[in-house]
Amino acid sequence: MDNKIAVIEGIGAVEYRKSTKAKCLRIAVHREKGIIVSVPKHLSFNEAEGFVLSRLKWIEKALQELNSISQKQTIYNGKDGFSTKFRVMNMIPDDRKNLHLKIFEKHFDICYPRDIDIENEEIQSIIRKLIEHVWKVEAHEYLPERLSYWAQVYALKYKSLTIKNTYSFWGKCGGDNSIILSLHLMHLPNHLIDYVILHELCHTVHKNHQKEFWQLLDKYTSGKAKSFAKEMKKYSTRIY
Repeated sequence: MDNKIAVIEGIGAVEYRKSTKAKCLRIAVHREKGIIVSVPKHLSFNEAEGFVLSRLKWIEKALQELNSISQKQTIYNGKDGFSTKFRVMNMIPDDRKNLHLKIFEKHFDICYPRDIDIENEEIQSIIRKLIEHVWKVEAHEYLPERLSYWAQVYALKYKSLTIKNTYSFWGKCGGDNSIILSLHLMHLPNHLIDYVILHELCHTVHKNHQKEFWQLLDKYTSGKAKSFAKEMKKYSTRIY
């Protein structure tokens, strides 16, 4: 048996999945999928359960954070207007059985079955994924140009740009000056998008967050580096 589900008091159902790719025990807590433990083939389910029991406090905290995020999420039901940076969203009931997305130059349509509960948590999760797809399109339209612009303004060089659907960071600069930007930048104000881009470009010069890094970033943000960093804390890649 490659999978096993067990109920643990305090956290509920836990699914254990045997995996040939897993090199160590790994716990993942998802809003829709629940608690999933990847188990290397050479370890037993009893060993995996012992590992879970040793991490109960961490799991409880992760579940609380997911619940907090869920309570702050926007409910997309078509009653309140919503726009991405460049497009207006329309929610349109139709006769198809599945939700589907149509993207146009100035708007995008999310079409959904007439007979579903649009505010159902699972349906809302699908809608968010469709919105993320729109952000991905817009990120590719906008971010490469902004990165190139600021690199030219301050004569900074980077190797490449990759845009990803990341939740753990807004941006990252590798040791070879390759830059990764999160598509979730697209739900930030423009000045904070530029701040993140400049932050990563400064890492092409300083690979740390020591005094020299902040001095350079402060120079490129007209003395607002710390205030922008503080403002960033109001936003989350997971809440929208």
